[in-house]
Amino acid sequence: MIRRTAVAAGGGLALFHVWLLAGQAWEGQLLEPGLLLRWLVAGALAFGLASVLRSGAPVFLSRRTVALWLLGALLHGPAVMDRVGIDTQSLPEAAAIVVEIAAASAALGAAFLFLTAAFRRTLGAQAGGPHTHACRPAFPRSLGFVQAFAPRPPPLR
Repeated sequence: MIRRTAVAAGGGLALFHVWLLAGQAWEGQLLEPGLLLRWLVAGALAFGLASVLRSGAPVFLSRRTVALWLLGALLHGPAVMDRVGIDTQSLPEAAAIVVEIAAASAALGAAFLFLTAAFRRTLGAQAGGPHTHACRPAFPRSLGFVQAFAPRPPPLR
């Protein structure tokens, strides 16, 4: 029952977008480069979502589909703002603020991961001796990869 409802909702959404595209083509609005570019990006997003569906990945919970849904939301932003009547002159400033926040968050996340890895390496070396982390294989032996331990670098020729 839920699957039928989801398929019906998706089909209705697709039909609405086809109707919207046909109306804009009939009125000649697709000659505007910005609108045409948005429709081309929408087609690429639809193709990406179809490929994710064919691969069998979850529609809402995988990383790919979350990225596709976020790009779709960004694609609909200008159209929603035009209909609501929000001034789009402040959009570049808001986008710059979002980029600054994302960059700062990425830097903090990278620093956290670096400190966590250094802390784990230090604790591992203290718990099992000075060479514990160097003697372990990098990959499981079942995969056929073994990291060779060399106490010194190879000789120069």
